[in-house]
Amino acid sequence: MAQRFAFLLDRDFTMSPLSLFVDTLRLASDDGDDGRRNEFDWQIVGERGLPIRAYCGAELLPTRQIGNPEDFDNVVVVGGLPHTDRRLSTEKEAFLLRAAEKGVHLTALCTGSFVLAGYGLLDSYEAAVSWSHIKDFIFQFPHVNAHADGLFSVDRGRSTCVGGLGAAELAGHFVSQFIGPKAAERAAKILVLDRTANIRDGDLFPQASSREVKRALMLMESNLQGKVSIAEIASKLSCSRRQLERRFGTELNVSPMAAYLTLRLHYAKSLLEDSELQIREIAQRCGFESAGYFSRVFRHHTGVGPTRLRDSIK
Repeated sequence: MAQRFAFLLDRDFTMSPLSLFVDTLRLASDDGDDGRRNEFDWQIVGERGLPIRAYCGAELLPTRQIGNPEDFDNVVVVGGLPHTDRRLSTEKEAFLLRAAEKGVHLTALCTGSFVLAGYGLLDSYEAAVSWSHIKDFIFQFPHVNAHADGLFSVDRGRSTCVGGLGAAELAGHFVSQFIGPKAAERAAKILVLDRTANIRDGDLFPQASSREVKRALMLMESNLQGKVSIAEIASKLSCSRRQLERRFGTELNVSPMAAYLTLRLHYAKSLLEDSELQIREIAQRCGFESAGYFSRVFRHHTGVGPTRLRDSIK
């Protein structure tokens, strides 16, 4: 019997996580390109006749009216803008809460984790959250074991993921679980995800290959303002500082500290170019103790001071 997924779309939901998740299920399930849902079935659940608007401006109509969540094996919330007061419609909310009560597996794509957490449905669970949202998420939902060191997380009856690629990876996990890893690999190859997994936006270290180095970089990215020590990062990865330093040297030809600084300076450069924040605010956001120290380090590594860089792009 096919695994059944019900999608609850938040207002202004993000399209790419939904499409990549569904396409991974489709490609893994559809051997003959005949459109059959042999291993997985999915429905967009919502109020009859009411279109749901995506953040990109596109609108989708529900394919199934809100009914009994026990008709599905997995209820998937696709998030939109991560506001703390964001709630689903009354009917969708009742559907989601009944699914949780009856033990249906709950999944959050992208910022859907904010929706689940807002209802208390991630309390005491692990949750994968984008490094760009992790600080706000932890502040708003301290009872969730949130982290930014992976693309997805599966903890008992809860699954969460980061962005579009994370949604595809999570869907691939379900495919591997219910069909097998070869089907997941086939879907990833058709979507060219096997080539793009290590070429993400803002990835300064595409040569990183081991799980330890990739997770260490994600931990650094999620702690650009409040720095964590290399020893703490190594401890989170269950290895010694020396082991982590050797891996960084072998794969990236830099030390963990140098890689950490590169990430912070890259973020600072993006803020200088794309925001109106004052230099001292940028220094603080990037983990520097003062604007003066930040300026000296930035000039040393880039050859130009932050003020001059900003003036050059005006």
